[in-house]
Amino acid sequence: MKMSGRRRIWLAGAAIVAAVFLGYANSFNGPFVFDDEPSILENATIRRLWPLSGPLSPPRDFGVTVSGRPVLNLSLALNYAISGTAPWSYHVFNVGVHALAALVLFGVVRRTLRKPMLMERWGERAEATAAVIAMWWALHPLQKESVTYVIQRAESLMGLFFLLTLYGFIRATDSVRPGGWLAVMIVSAVLGMGCKEVMATVPLVVFLYDRTFVAGSFRAAGRERGWWHGALVASWLPLGLLVWSAGGNRGGTFVLTWAGCRDYWLTQFGAVTHYLRLTVWPEPLVFDYGTFWVRTAGAVAVPAV
Repeated sequence: MKMSGRRRIWLAGAAIVAAVFLGYANSFNGPFVFDDEPSILENATIRRLWPLSGPLSPPRDFGVTVSGRPVLNLSLALNYAISGTAPWSYHVFNVGVHALAALVLFGVVRRTLRKPMLMERWGERAEATAAVIAMWWALHPLQKESVTYVIQRAESLMGLFFLLTLYGFIRATDSVRPGGWLAVMIVSAVLGMGCKEVMATVPLVVFLYDRTFVAGSFRAAGRERGWWHGALVASWLPLGLLVWSAGGNRGGTFVLTWAGCRDYWLTQFGAVTHYLRLTVWPEPLVFDYGTFWVRTAGAVAVPAV
């Protein structure tokens, strides 16, 4: 008997969640390390959940991971209300976020494969293909730090909201009444901005997705859904306010000055190239590469190409 599409979706989702929790089951007792200490153990703003103005006003101290990231700080306050400084609930939360992100990725890939331009080739295999991709992504060794290192939920939470923004857009384009999914898209974008600054790229990714899989051209994407994309671009405003509230300083990684922006962007060519290689062959994995800046044209040119 042939399995129904809905049953295949539920089965794939259950398999993804089970794989994530089994893969990270041995991380639940991991201690707080490195940046966990100032962001959790020494963070007075997470000691109470209410009023929300407390956890939504993270400390601005130099180099604290939660600075300018109120959604991240609120998530820590929720964990503190559950287990205090015992790390188990923080780890369960991290794994849960990662599992949810994998499920959303499954939905993004599945619905993309069922778009008209891909339906004929991939439609019958959409669920299976999306499940394999989502599970592979979820269990890839590069994900380990953002899941097992508690404060790096900044990355995983941002990733969840990034994928939810894209998923909300996809569902809106498939819906006769897109209002609810547009709300999901916009709210997810704003929440992601409160987790990590790299969320700034989501309006660009959604626009590129629209051009590639929905509209067929940049002009059509702007003409047919211009205000949708405008609403996403508007999410840069709260992000700018959050960066300003933290003094434009991310400690050892980024400073909002001309020299800081220049050094940061020049370094990204080598960094992105390095991580692209690690996605194919994840060895060796290094916990912290330290702080270094690219200073010569030669060090930029090769990875830039």
